[in-house]
Amino acid sequence: MNEESKLTWLKRVLIFKMLVVLLMWGLPTWIAPESVLKLFGETLPDPPFYMRIFGATQIGLVYLYWLAYHNPVKNRDMIRYAVVDNTVAFLTIMGYAFTVGITNPTVWVSAGLVLFFAIAFYMLTPNAT
Repeated sequence: MNEESKLTWLKRVLIFKMLVVLLMWGLPTWIAPESVLKLFGETLPDPPFYMRIFGATQIGLVYLYWLAYHNPVKNRDMIRYAVVDNTVAFLTIMGYAFTVGITNPTVWVSAGLVLFFAIAFYMLTPNAT
């Protein structure tokens, strides 16, 4: 795959990533009431502070992905960060699944998504100019 088509696919993956992070992880954990969290099979922890902080940091990541979308070559470190971030998230989910067990289908969807993103960002990381 040549560099131009890699950048095109990278931008598509970044748009998909921004939507997933914003709609599945960021906004629900940042501001959603308990009734919305139940749609994802989650409950509001007591206290909800750490979940809300997690959501806020996810919103910040959407902004960084937006910057990477606009200039993937200049912001390739963000793409490399995304490889590490998604790999660690996948390994954490798998570790939890093997030790404690996971029954929530949303978590399994998240595991599949972060694995996809880790592989896609690794394969599509632009070369330095």
